[in-house]
Amino acid sequence: MKNYKRAKLSRVIILMLIILVGIIYFNRVTIMQKFIGISSQTPIVNIEKKTDQPNEKDQLANLDFNGQSVITVNNNQPTFTTDELVKSNTGWQKLSSVDWLGRPQVANALLNKRLMPPAQKVKARERLTVKTPGYQTIKTGANNSDWLYNRSHLIGYQFTGLNNEAKNLITGTRQLNADSRKDSQSMVTYETEVANYLHQSNDNYVRYQVTPVYRNVELLPRGIHMMAQSLSNDNLKFNVYIFNVQDGWQINYLNGHADRKME
Repeated sequence: MKNYKRAKLSRVIILMLIILVGIIYFNRVTIMQKFIGISSQTPIVNIEKKTDQPNEKDQLANLDFNGQSVITVNNNQPTFTTDELVKSNTGWQKLSSVDWLGRPQVANALLNKRLMPPAQKVKARERLTVKTPGYQTIKTGANNSDWLYNRSHLIGYQFTGLNNEAKNLITGTRQLNADSRKDSQSMVTYETEVANYLHQSNDNYVRYQVTPVYRNVELLPRGIHMMAQSLSNDNLKFNVYIFNVQDGWQINYLNGHADRKME
């Protein structure tokens, strides 16, 4: 009888452990984000594997904003390989899986006018519902009329019609995503340049890559690395890094909290 009770208890314990492991596994991203948010005051250790020589992504991640929102990379020359510039008749897009913190990674595409949704669909785009890592609802502006953060597409909706997709949306400031100030540059500046080129002809193709650049385990990217190159000609090309900042605000990239800077 005792052996039977022990065996029954063991089965119950094992079953409970399996259930607990399952709960933790399926909620691992949320749990880690909560943990990181709580421990935001503790020193951060970089757990990613590093080589002796920092690569381009590491170098961009370590840059600090100095008042210039956009900087060129590699003299504004894209670094696509010959194999990455192969033309296809249909065009395509490829999104990387999110990492263990739920953060989107590099997005690649071969853009063509045929992939673009019609104008009426762009205007009637559904509201975004994906909660991107580190997203906070914070008002800015003189009368709190604007939002600090946008849910920013890596591959813009106007290019492929992809909208509520977690692998394609990051938490970006308004200044990063669509800065409306005079003579400012942001993601929309370069997206418009690409869109205008694509609209010129069905034969125009653009190899496109957008990479969110994170520093260690921070939920918000420090910036966005954008590259584009037209195929068959050199009419369009750029290689830029855009800082994920907002003038007048101090951002905690670990959890998305932000405060107005003291004057």
